[in-house]
Amino acid sequence: MSSTSLVVLFWYIYPIIVLFACNFLVTTFSLTQRFKIKVPDISIPFLLIGLHELSRNTTSKSILPYFLISVLLLGILIAVFLAYYKGEIVYPRYFKMFWRLVFLLSMVVYILVVLISIVF
Repeated sequence: MSSTSLVVLFWYIYPIIVLFACNFLVTTFSLTQRFKIKVPDISIPFLLIGLHELSRNTTSKSILPYFLISVLLLGILIAVFLAYYKGEIVYPRYFKMFWRLVFLLSMVVYILVVLISIVF
């Protein structure tokens, strides 16, 4: 195996490593009981780093700016959704929903980038 394929393989399994490491941190320091912090809350920055590096290795360009624009649009959509259906925006609920949906979006985009790099 060449060194480039090992690097790409590392970025393929990177989300699994991040999730296990974040789970270890949350359980070791009992962050859920103290601060109500869960694994998705602290894994997002690491997933963004992995998304940037994997997209840069695959296409020689980063998709991170496009991802950040989509995150901003997601925030606007959540605010409109909460204002329309609930009649008000409760900020703790908004930020919690926003951050968890950013985690889901980052996982979906990461899986798509992995699939694209495997196909091409």
